Amino acid sequence: MKRSFKKKSWAALAVAVAMLSAAGCNAKSNTATNPSSGEASQTAGASSPSATQDVTISLGRVVGSDNKFKNGETIEDNVHTRWAKEKFGIDFKVDWSVGTGEAYTTKLRLLLNSNGKLPDVFTLSDPTLENQVVDSGKVMDITEAFDQYASPRLKELYAQYPEIWNTVSYDGKHYGLPTFNANSSFSVLWIRQDWLDKLGLQAPKTIEDMDKVMDAFVNQDPDGNGKKDTIGLSLSLKKGVSAVKDTFMVSSDFLFGHTAVPTYWTEGADGKLQYGSIQPSVKQGLVKLSDWMKKGYLDKDAGAMDESKAAESFVQGKSGMVFGPTWMATWPFNADMKFDYKAVPIPAGIDGQMGFGSEPQSSVRFYFNKDFKHMDALFKYLDAIMGPGFYDPSSEFANGWAEGYDYVMVDGKPVYDSDKIPGGFVDVKKYTIYGNDIQTPKKELEVMAKLGRGETPETPYEKYFAARPKKWAEAAAVLEPYLDQAAVYDQFTGPPTPTMAEKGELLRKMENETFLKIIYGQESPESFDSFVSKWNSSGGEQITKEVNEWYDSVKK
Repeated sequence: MKRSFKKKSWAALAVAVAMLSAAGCNAKSNTATNPSSGEASQTAGASSPSATQDVTISLGRVVGSDNKFKNGETIEDNVHTRWAKEKFGIDFKVDWSVGTGEAYTTKLRLLLNSNGKLPDVFTLSDPTLENQVVDSGKVMDITEAFDQYASPRLKELYAQYPEIWNTVSYDGKHYGLPTFNANSSFSVLWIRQDWLDKLGLQAPKTIEDMDKVMDAFVNQDPDGNGKKDTIGLSLSLKKGVSAVKDTFMVSSDFLFGHTAVPTYWTEGADGKLQYGSIQPSVKQGLVKLSDWMKKGYLDKDAGAMDESKAAESFVQGKSGMVFGPTWMATWPFNADMKFDYKAVPIPAGIDGQMGFGSEPQSSVRFYFNKDFKHMDALFKYLDAIMGPGFYDPSSEFANGWAEGYDYVMVDGKPVYDSDKIPGGFVDVKKYTIYGNDIQTPKKELEVMAKLGRGETPETPYEKYFAARPKKWAEAAAVLEPYLDQAAVYDQFTGPPTPTMAEKGELLRKMENETFLKIIYGQESPESFDSFVSKWNSSGGEQITKEVNEWYDSVKK
């Protein structure tokens, strides 16, 4: 069955991690650390193009305020495009450019609807538009090209995570190439170690431990000011109760454990996808949140606070715990936090298992015009720019993307100080056709965890990352051992189904309102059962059917 849900849209269940990505990228400042390998010997397929085998690849580009140039360069003619020309014989031709990602998506949609020419290569992160692009017949099935031209390390990577193909699979064929997220930062429990020590407590390992610790943090004056003005856990409930899909930090999804994370579709015992928000364990989690709210363990305004506002209580020393990514060590945490805090493993949730909502494995996909003839050269180039995600110390770009742009060599060592770079720092990875680093799962985590364990940095990546906050590395070392067992991935990665598009927004609003009323004690826990019944009868049952039709189609 073709995965065809045409001309429907529902943003609530679209892959939406732009905020997370922005926070992660800003937090990482990973501008010069992820070199590309560019090793032609690693790439299968035709031989590298020579001067007589030059190929032209047309693009549409986002050229925003964060794209900086020097030496008279442009998005079409710069140090990176000249490298691609010399290395692979590729001439990148920019057919059009826009200033924002939103304008980029709009431009592609207009081209599609007006039967205009699509670029040879382009990226998308909107499942609805991606479905329309494939249904238009204007993009190619890359199944054969991937088998023929992808490098051994790319094939190995995609074989390790075969489910990532679900985002682009139609009738068993692959109509796009998914890129990977780093999956390196979610999630730990940040806690006030000085409060634990003062009160003679240990970091919580269970929800029962959480109750005990939060009660002490609220009622035993841990900050010693003689006032009852502290809270147990910083929390943002404004957008929902789960991480990534609702909030990018300061969420409560760890409480629900691994069995069911609200808003996530996961496989049940019968092999079918089930919607997390309507599972019985979620009711137990909401009851616990309600209990915590009633006892004053949470900020009474959590339901109106966004992530940044909710985190302030921990940053300002008035909260004992906050749940979130390892990169919180660099923001919103700061040097003014003079108290002793650290990252510890998340406690087991309400179901007795560690769990949290993870970022999706893929947020952006490459698509290729059906008339494009140079997949061999393109895959060589892709392997090179994905080199940063492989953290290959033998890469020709091990020190950065371009000497004199994002680093300079001083006494045989790379230096990343902008003041020492002639003409200043320029973020060369913005010039690639992806416009950023293409990560591979958990590689960054491996590097950071090694540093967090106190091991000596050896590779260029490790030496660069050693400049990051020590607590970030220590948090990575805490996260690494349990990431695989705790991470819960949303297994529905297709376009919004017809009923999602029609009724999804209303259903999600009903869900959020019900959950908040239970948490604030405005409705009894039994209202959850009424919500589940109404969710199913108001379109949820049909959505579940459509989701599983999609799931069956991509598993074939």
